[in-house]
Amino acid sequence: MTRVGFLGLGRMGLPMAANLAKAGFELVVWNRTPEKATAFAAEHNVQAADTPAKVAERAEVIITMLADDAALADCHRGANGLQAALRPGTLVIDMGTSSPSLIATLAEEVAGVDGAFVDAPVSGSVAAATTATLTIMAAGSADAVDRARPVLTAMGKKVFHLGSSGAGSAMKLAVNTIVHGLNCSLSEALVLAERAGIERTAAYEVFLNSAIAAPFVAYRQEAFEHPGEVPVAFRMVLAVKDLRLAEQLADACGAELPQAQRNREIFSSAVEAGFGESDESAVAEYLRSVKEES
Repeated sequence: MTRVGFLGLGRMGLPMAANLAKAGFELVVWNRTPEKATAFAAEHNVQAADTPAKVAERAEVIITMLADDAALADCHRGANGLQAALRPGTLVIDMGTSSPSLIATLAEEVAGVDGAFVDAPVSGSVAAATTATLTIMAAGSADAVDRARPVLTAMGKKVFHLGSSGAGSAMKLAVNTIVHGLNCSLSEALVLAERAGIERTAAYEVFLNSAIAAPFVAYRQEAFEHPGEVPVAFRMVLAVKDLRLAEQLADACGAELPQAQRNREIFSSAVEAGFGESDESAVAEYLRSVKEES
């Protein structure tokens, strides 16, 4: 069985790594907070490593699932980075939401040490993160993506090969502009219904049984109906990050994102108002607070 290195045991990475362990893969895990990796290793009877380089020394396939470009670049580079110990033939897969420009650079760097690179971000419910809920958007050479498939299908129900390196990252940004747009639209519509005298859960029940009943609306129900009472699924600051990356991509390829730009402004205002570490559904709470202050 392939030995897999998994770097980044956050809200999404933790259940994804657990799915790999359940599928029988030998795992070596690393996290910026070492205690998290140690606890995961003990629970799933796998190995924990002190540095990304230590993961690279032991793994044939390496998966990164990190918060942003800075964390991903730092994980790859430097004396303790995974590239310092990458063995020829190692397959590196990034599954986070990263900029296509950084992905292109890292793919070149990995190829320079005789490794292969695939960008394969995911879309689906963060709360569940099961193979039944996650869709994977893969990009890279056909050989590299085919090699990655057994590992990817242990984490996601569908794997789409979208083209050369960077296409997976670009597709994830396209998907997330819709996700974050739905979040903002749902937030303002829910507050509108409340201000019009409709009880919150009644309004949400209508949303779930109307033309807008997308999967996002269903699996975020509890967060919208009971703000602050459920675990954070997607931090507000990360939504701002995603939309900034989408705007940068749009500038690079000549696309227009007027709605995404406005949504980023709304998220940014909510962050400035103190909601940065809250779940993105707290846009509704932000809008309620703005109305009350006015």
